[in-house]
This record gives sequence, C-alpha cells and structure tokens, in this order.
Amino acid sequence: MKALDLKFRVDDLNPSQKEFAGELPLALLQTCLPGMVGDLGYRPQTAATISGQVYLSAGGEVVVTGEMTVTVDFDCTRCLAPRTVSLTSSHEHVLVKRRREREADAELVVTSDDAEVDTETYQGDEIDLTEVFRQDLVLDLPMNPSCELGGTGDCEFDEDTEKALEKPMDPRWAPLLELKKKMN
Repeated sequence: MKALDLKFRVDDLNPSQKEFAGELPLALLQTCLPGMVGDLGYRPQTAATISGQVYLSAGGEVVVTGEMTVTVDFDCTRCLAPRTVSLTSSHEHVLVKRRREREADAELVVTSDDAEVDTETYQGDEIDLTEVFRQDLVLDLPMNPSCELGGTGDCEFDEDTEKALEKPMDPRWAPLLELKKKMN
C-alpha cells in the first residue's frame, strides 16, 4: 500500500493507521528559519523529511503521529562560531473538523476549559500537514542556539571567560575589593 503525502483527503482515512511521508521543501525552510535569531538565524541545509501514521478516530478526529528530521546550520549566539546540527523530533496532533456557524448565531463564550484544549482544526475535505509540521520545526529550534546544541561540547566563549578570570586584577581596584569583603 502506497503511503499518503502530507496533503491528503479525509475520505482516504479509516480507523486503521495509514502511513504518510513527505518533506518540507528547502525553499519553505529558507523563508521561515533565517530571521529567528536576528541576523544570525538558522540556515537549513536539507529539506525536512517527515514520516508517520495517521488515522480517523471513532469520534471523527484525525490523529497524526509523525517524526521529522532536518539539518540546519547556525551561529552560536555566545561565541558566533558556525555550527551544524541534525534534529529529529516526534510530534502528535489531533485535528478536528472546524464547525461552520453563521455569524448571527455565533456567540462567544469563553470558559476555563477553552484554555486547556490542545486540538487543531481543519476545514474542508483535505488536510495539509505542511503548516502543522513547519510550526513544529520552528518551535523545536531553540531561541538562542549555542555550541551545546551543535554537540561540540564547550563553547569558545566559555574558554575566553575563564582566561579573563585568570588575569591578575588591576591594583587600583584593590581598595574596592577590600570594601566588598568587609560588607559581606
């Protein structure tokens, strides 16, 4: 049986799990990732590959479980060294068909239960998971990426900081240091 793409018809689903596979194109990633860390940004190297399972629940909800893999370059926000990281993340989503209400009949009632609901909606007979997984990728990437994310271990900034602390103190600061010791 052929796997579904990221865009599929709800009619193609049933209670048994179906495989899906696709990718977020490199062009899409190049438009949404670079500005995330100011001028530094993320530079995607590959399209994000996505695979997983999808099924229609007894209640009519579309349940999606998927895994995404992507490789991005970035500059460490501490030492500005260029780094590369391959990220793999798993995500689960429940999509519910959006109900159409006439504007005249719609009344906005906000309850505490509304804040707890973590479902997403879809409209029409087709579901496109591209935007769902694009948002997942943006949320997976740290706001301030450092060498630690790239798996290189110690950041060059840390070494520079340690060297700066080892330098002897300017003797003109000695009276202030003595005052600080007395106050503590």
